[in-house]
Amino acid sequence: MASTDLHYGSFIPQEVVTAWVQTINDYELNYRPELIARNILPYRDVGSQIDIDAITHIQTTSGRAGIVAKGASPDPIQIAAGVEKHEMYQIASGFYINERDLAKTQGPVMKTAEINEVMAKIHATEDYIAINGDSSLGITGIVGAAHANTRGKVLATAGSPTGNDVVNMGAWDSSGDTLDPYEDILNAIKFMDPRFKPWGLVADRATIRNLDKTDSERVPFSDYIGKLFGKAEGDRSWMIESQFTPVGYAYVIPYSPQAAEFVVSEEIDIADDYPKEKGGNYWVEIKEWTCPIEIHSPQAFVEISTLAS
Repeated sequence: MASTDLHYGSFIPQEVVTAWVQTINDYELNYRPELIARNILPYRDVGSQIDIDAITHIQTTSGRAGIVAKGASPDPIQIAAGVEKHEMYQIASGFYINERDLAKTQGPVMKTAEINEVMAKIHATEDYIAINGDSSLGITGIVGAAHANTRGKVLATAGSPTGNDVVNMGAWDSSGDTLDPYEDILNAIKFMDPRFKPWGLVADRATIRNLDKTDSERVPFSDYIGKLFGKAEGDRSWMIESQFTPVGYAYVIPYSPQAAEFVVSEEIDIADDYPKEKGGNYWVEIKEWTCPIEIHSPQAFVEISTLAS
């Protein structure tokens, strides 16, 4: 949430800034269930001094622990270390307010709509990058990681499998006995890095809704697919809708900081120390410093094409 500390050096009255900060925090509370990146990825705050998040990976290259006879020497453990670096990026937008509006009793309230819109745009940017990445910045998202997973993926019905890939049992938007999302998701889970457990399925709304179709016994597929994600019957929290996933594709994801994280250097806050511009206008900026997704284990994510071709 935005800081409620006093904004020293501000050209805007403190009571106005305080009201705007409260608007930001209200937005975070009210719309948190609708966010994607912040809900499906473990959160980590690295502190405002960090511009590059460096992750050290330790891998055992040889040696093991075991029963050793008296007087004998155990196998030595040898490790190799690699460093993975992720840059923090500024996501920001803002609005202008005129000095006459600041003088009005309802001045702060007048900008509630602008603040809510800025917040929506910032979170939409987070969510888009978490799903699709940003190739211009070298950020890999869930879609890219899953598509490149060499362990395998589920292709369209008319696809041509190579390696471990398999085709789906039938397009999810179709009807008939060949439609079997349960089997498709079960196959996808087999392609996950075995260090991770399936936690959720991310897809566009239409694809998610197809899971409520019924099998040959008129039982909705969603009623028993949830068990694959460790959920009790009736718990639909594993079904995650996103407007940013490619239409007709679904992605099996884990929830583990070893797989991927949402990393923040500076949380969303108001920058209000800009001087008055011509016309008596003040620029107010809302911004954060973050990497919306740091993927550490790409093979933890699996792609399912739910299409016919």
